[in-house]
Order: sequence, then structure tokens, then C-alpha cells
Amino acid sequence: MRVTAVGDCGIDRYVDVRADRPGGISLNFAANARRCFEPADRVGVLTVLGRDREAVIVEAAIADLGLDAAIAYEDDVTPVQYIDRDAGGDRIFVRYVAGALARHRVTAAERDLLAASDVVIATVFTQIVDFFESLVPIPGQGVRALDYCNAGAPGDPFAYVRRYTPLFDVGFVSVPAGDGAALDLLETLARTHGRLIVATLGGAGSVALGGPSRVACPPVPVAEVVDTTGAGDTFAAGFLSVFARGGDVATALARGAQEAARTVQQVGAFDAELVAWPDDAPAEW
Repeated sequence: MRVTAVGDCGIDRYVDVRADRPGGISLNFAANARRCFEPADRVGVLTVLGRDREAVIVEAAIADLGLDAAIAYEDDVTPVQYIDRDAGGDRIFVRYVAGALARHRVTAAERDLLAASDVVIATVFTQIVDFFESLVPIPGQGVRALDYCNAGAPGDPFAYVRRYTPLFDVGFVSVPAGDGAALDLLETLARTHGRLIVATLGGAGSVALGGPSRVACPPVPVAEVVDTTGAGDTFAAGFLSVFARGGDVATALARGAQEAARTVQQVGAFDAELVAWPDDAPAEW
């Protein structure tokens, strides 16, 4: 089985400890998919980097993780997510610089790679929506999943889910616990288009929508939450490692919860060294 995560591989810039580490939604997913899928499966990323110090950090992580890589380069900066954390370990997204990823448009060769993949997971959010539009619909007959980092735009908080649900087999959406109206809307979209939407509910667990009835899964308790960065990406890797092989939804949800619980007990979504900021780090860092 070939698994490809397409999109955001970049730098997680932790402002609380003045250090960088490789991350990004697609790299977080791929790193954990490498753990969750079978050893014989090929797991890789299709991504876009700049020509800078940050690209070298990401390239090294991709190699260390044993991932296949299709990397395009643009004359712009490598994507960077600035992150702070509160006292309980919950991430605080300060700002995001899409850089090279926002500039790129998917090529014919890149579409061929996606067509040859049995599992593809992409991500959509406002800063890269033009790049994302260049890759949909994703060709091929395998499982096509979409991580809604943003469910919609400011004027319509569910605009992206409305537009893209018909084009993907599975959608992952983060929903605040207790937001019944959002779950009802997502369930209606999933059933209307014959798709599956998995809503992650933070400390309340997760629920799968679109079938005859909702399938809920509680969270896995942990002793201490260190960092929630990448928990959703890890959840998706665990879920798809079961679902893509024909496993039932309840089992897939449980695997996702198990993997997410492991991730939140460490810094970042996978093991990687923190790289201290250089002495001449720009003031805007």
C-alpha cells in the first residue's frame, strides 16, 4: 500500500523555548503513519519547501523518518508555524507563514504520484487554498481523505466542508465539545454526499458521522499533557491505518484515540530534536 500526505511540511517554531523543530500537518501525519501502517507499506510526502535554513531541517527529518519524498522548491520561505503553549500544554497558534507552499501549483507529475497512491490525505486552510484547489479532485481509486485545518472562511465557518465533502471519502474536522449544531450540520453533509466525516472533540473524544447512526469514541486518559501540537494529525494516521484496510469505524476511532494520546505526552507529533534559534534570530521571531 502506498500512502501519501500532500501539503504542509515545515517548521514548528516554539516561541516559548526559542527553538524550531520539523513539523507541519502533512509531515506530522506521515511520521505517525510510518508507525501505524504496515512495515511493507510505502509512506511519503508531497510537499513544497523554500531554499533556506528551514528547508534543511525538514529534509533531514524526512530522511530520518524513512519517508518517500516528492519535494518541489520555490523561491520563497519554507512554511513556518509559530507556536506558544499555555500552562496545560495546549498549543497557541501565534501565526503561520505559508511561503513556498502558497506559491506552488500541483504539476502533472505530482498528480501522477497521487493517482498511484492507495491512500492520500491532504489538508486545506485559508493560507494555502489556491495551492489546494490545484490538486483537487485527487485522481485515483484509493481512499482520499481531507484534514480541514480550517472548516471554512470567516464569512462562512463551514465553507470548505460544504465545498469539498463530495470530493473526499473521509473528512477530519475539529469541533468544540458540546457544539451540537455543528455536528448536526456535518452529519447532514456527510449523509447527503455518502461520505464519512470524523469530528474530533478535544477532551470529549471523537465521533464519526455519515452512517445510519453516530459512532462515538471516548478519549484515552493520559497522565500529563505536554503538547497538543499534531494530536489531530496523529489521530488521522491511526484512524486511516485501520479504515484504509477495511476495518470498521469504531475500531479505527479507537486506534486514532490511542495514537493521539501517545502524542500529547511529548513535544511535537513525533520524535525530533529541537534546533535552537540562531543568535541573530530576527526580531519578528
